[in-house]
Amino acid sequence: MVLSLKVGYLVPGVVVKSMPDHDSHLILISGTELLAFLPKKYANRSYKAGQNLVACVFMLEKGKIILSQRSHHYYIRIAERAFAVPIEEEKIRIKRAVSVQGAGFAKMAVEGLDGVDPVKECLPYLPAMKAYTDDTVTLVGYSRDMKEYVRNALAPAPQDKIRKVIVSSTLREAIVGVDPAYYGLFVGKGGANVATAAKLLDITIRVKKSEETVL
Repeated sequence: MVLSLKVGYLVPGVVVKSMPDHDSHLILISGTELLAFLPKKYANRSYKAGQNLVACVFMLEKGKIILSQRSHHYYIRIAERAFAVPIEEEKIRIKRAVSVQGAGFAKMAVEGLDGVDPVKECLPYLPAMKAYTDDTVTLVGYSRDMKEYVRNALAPAPQDKIRKVIVSSTLREAIVGVDPAYYGLFVGKGGANVATAAKLLDITIRVKKSEETVL
């Protein structure tokens, strides 16, 4: 039965008990006799025995099933549910979703089809994701223009406070000059905002106060 599961599958389950020695919840996958572990660092909310949940298969290792509610697969799967209407109407496409440990939020790149503004199209459906995660999900408009994509990825920091974006495709790096008064918003607490944006784009992003940036 374990072999029928694959990484990225969304599965329902019930919390059997907490496993203090493993810092994990023991989960019974619904409709099966399979037990899985949901490490607390991969859980997006607190759970007690008897509570129902959904999570994604994160790892299959030596017969052990590890679940996650913070993997990119999980965010994409719940977004496919929340944004089912615009997806079925072929207005948007989910490109990628990421989070960094301890941040408490995720960024999701959404592409608009046929000129649709993807963020505007998805916003009315965004509250539906609260049924699946307590993390804040920031929608990012996907763009093939890397400079624009970098600007979008740094949301919710205000785009109008970005003074310059320099992208090196060779180094896979972007230098972003911002209004010094808003530097903290772009970097985020503990660097989480810029780190998550960089992970989303799979590049290095360096945010600098405008006077520190060679423009």
